[in-house]
Formats: sequence, C-alpha cells, structure tokens
Amino acid sequence: MNRPKRTLRLSAAVAALLLGTAGCGTLHSDGAGSAPTAQAAISRADALAVVNRYDSTNNQVNDAQDSAGLSGIEAEPLLTADVAWMRISKQLNQPVAPINDQGITVYPTTGTAFPHWFLAVSSRSQGGVPFPGPTYRIFVQETAGAPYLAAYSLTVTGPVPKIAVDAQGTATAVSGADGLLLSPDSLAAGILAHYQQNLVDKDAFAHSGPLDDNLSNGYALGTKALNGRGTTLTRTLDRVLPRTFAVRTEGGGVLAFTSDVLIDTLTPIKADGTVSLSAKGREAAQLGKPDGATANRFTISRLETFLTHIPTGSAGTKAQVLGYSEVPTTVN
Repeated sequence: MNRPKRTLRLSAAVAALLLGTAGCGTLHSDGAGSAPTAQAAISRADALAVVNRYDSTNNQVNDAQDSAGLSGIEAEPLLTADVAWMRISKQLNQPVAPINDQGITVYPTTGTAFPHWFLAVSSRSQGGVPFPGPTYRIFVQETAGAPYLAAYSLTVTGPVPKIAVDAQGTATAVSGADGLLLSPDSLAAGILAHYQQNLVDKDAFAHSGPLDDNLSNGYALGTKALNGRGTTLTRTLDRVLPRTFAVRTEGGGVLAFTSDVLIDTLTPIKADGTVSLSAKGREAAQLGKPDGATANRFTISRLETFLTHIPTGSAGTKAQVLGYSEVPTTVN
C-alpha cells in the first residue's frame, strides 16, 4: 500500500495522530567498514524485477482495497502497517491513488543465511504528486524458493549517507552491533526517551526533522492539546519487533531499519470525565467508528518504523533518524 501519509510532519499531523482530526533479530558480531566480498543473494536484474512486480501488484491491491491481497506481496512489519492503513482508508471512504516509481536503484546484499534481502531506493509519486524525497524499501525472502516480499518502506527528505558497495554494486548486510555507536535494538527506547524527556543535545541523537521537528514537537504539542481537552496521554514502549535490517555505509556505520509498537492510553483528567476520538481521525476509523467515539478510556497500539543512520563509535558523530512512519493498528 505504501501511503505517503505516513511521512507527514508531526507538527502538522499531531492532530491526526493524537487528537484524531484529520519489515532480523538480535544482532551479532560483524566486521566494520570494508567493502563486501561475498556473493550477493540475488542479482541486480532479478531484484529490479521483484520491485517492478511489487509495484504493479500493489496498485492492483490498493485499487481493489483488498487487504487480504497484501499478504501476497508484503511481510512484517509493512504488512501490518498497510493492513491498518487500508482499514482506515475504507472507513473514511478514501481511495488510494496509484503509486508510480522512477529511478529505481537496487542494492543486493551479501550473505547465504536466510532471510535473504535487498534494498531498493526510488523516487515515487502518488496520484501524480511526488513524494517529498526518495523512498527506501527492504525486500525479504524468508526461505529458499519463497517470493521476495516488501518489509519496510520509508521516505526521507534529507541527506542520506552513501551505501558502501563493491564493483558489482553489492552492499554488505550488517548483522552485528560491534563498533557502532548504538545497537539497532536500542533505538526504539532511545528515541522515545529523546522526545519524552527532552534530551535534545543531551543524548546520542543528532537533530533531525523526523525526530525533533516531527516526533518531539508533535508529542509536546499533542500532549498539551489533549490536556486542554481534559485528557491525559500515557505513552509506553510495548515491544521492539525482531525485524531489523542494516546495511553498511561508506563511513563504516549502517543504515538501520527498525520497528516497534507503542501503547498510548487516553484517560480523563477528572475522575468522572470521558475521552474522545474525533470524527474522521485515524484512531476513530481504526476503531470502526469514523464519526467519532467517546469512552472512559482508549488504548491505542501504534506500529512505528524507522530508518536511522548509526555511525561507528569512533566517528565522533551522533546517530540520526532519517525516516519515520507510524500508524494506529488497534484501538480499544
């Protein structure tokens, strides 16, 4: 499905996110910095064919609003995100315009162990409107003979470190945290602490639009607005999903694709109060009540995905969040 709405700036989209107005495993040791020498798991031609087939089928599935069809072209965590987006689209009676890709570059990765995966970078547009920057997608093959499925899709708007490749254009799949400033498994907790505790210039993250302008500012503004409506927001990290992919950059760091689930709990400030989800908001639509809903309490699960550059510990620079997406997957 890959809706560009997941890339909205939170300072503008926080009302939709909070007020409702509107794809391994734990890492182990890997050498750092050198160009890959192992054979790629898939050829560049075959990888490009995978992307083109996905794009064609994805538009067919979107046009039919066939959430079951997503399972034939996507894997977690993108599958869960797009199933959620499709439900929201149906509830709000919003058709999904065709998505077109141009300038597709594929980066097959090294490694013989499954899952096999590769990175695709492209310029995309939807309904004739260009995405604000290039989209980085991960395609995964779980077992021998299985199809490659899209597992991550994140659009970025700022500079991205160059991917380290060999003469054949093959990149290094990094399965280790050794030598990196941060472990990819720690990103979810670190990002949440960054904006909940106002750790700007005090932690391992450099300033970025997705983290500071979107998440930090959006969370602060959203919490304040909710308080004005007599509602308290409690946000906690529920779990980090075991679907981490990382590829080596020229500076020795990595581009890391990670995902997690947050739990938002909305409760009234007053003991006898209520909380509400606004009409036409994503949360109300996910609940199946697009005209809005009121209750004593709402619990919202949100699936987040991130693209983060993690430098080496010796580089003297900080990690930077390059891309971010979020969607409410359940509302109770």
